[in-house]
Amino acid sequence: MKKRIDLNTWNRKEHYNFFRSFDDPFFGMTVDVDFTPVYNYSKDSKSSFFLHSLHRIMRAANAVEAFRYRIEGEELVCYDTIHPESTVGRDDGTFSFSFFEYFPDIEEFTNNALLVIERVKDTTGLGLQGLPGNNNVIHYSSVPWIRFTDMKHAVSFGNNGAIPKISTGKLFSKEQKLLLPVSITVNHAVMDGLHVAQFLDKLHECIHSL
Repeated sequence: MKKRIDLNTWNRKEHYNFFRSFDDPFFGMTVDVDFTPVYNYSKDSKSSFFLHSLHRIMRAANAVEAFRYRIEGEELVCYDTIHPESTVGRDDGTFSFSFFEYFPDIEEFTNNALLVIERVKDTTGLGLQGLPGNNNVIHYSSVPWIRFTDMKHAVSFGNNGAIPKISTGKLFSKEQKLLLPVSITVNHAVMDGLHVAQFLDKLHECIHSL
């Protein structure tokens, strides 16, 4: 479900119109986030750190309204729930785009995602035909081989719907913590640095409330 945002009464109307005129309205930042509790939980339970960390990211994104805004034609809408469209790697070095339905319950989310991942392993290509084609998603990718400090995404201008892009890098140890680089790229027409900060605060809360 989604609701339309009345731009005439929205306090960011001028910001929205200003940044919509840009050729590239996206801005991004990369932050090292302490994922120690999630890693330890995944290791102890012999479960997927990839899916457990993604679930915390999606919990945080769903909790911040600006991350659920999408531009659809001439309208700005807000979805009730957003889901991850994630890259999934194969043994031959290629990857596929995949849709994981978001469930607040971690077990339901991981069980569903594991089935999707298993199906992808036996396919070829980008998997675009298997995507629902909706805007109520976040584009997510894991790059576990690189401890990056920044990331530039490929963008199709004029056809993005203001969908956020979130990527994570290589887990590394520092001061007895396990840190994960988290890259967040968002459309300035629908949100500002304040909203990214709110997402990061919520992510910290989701990680440390195990």
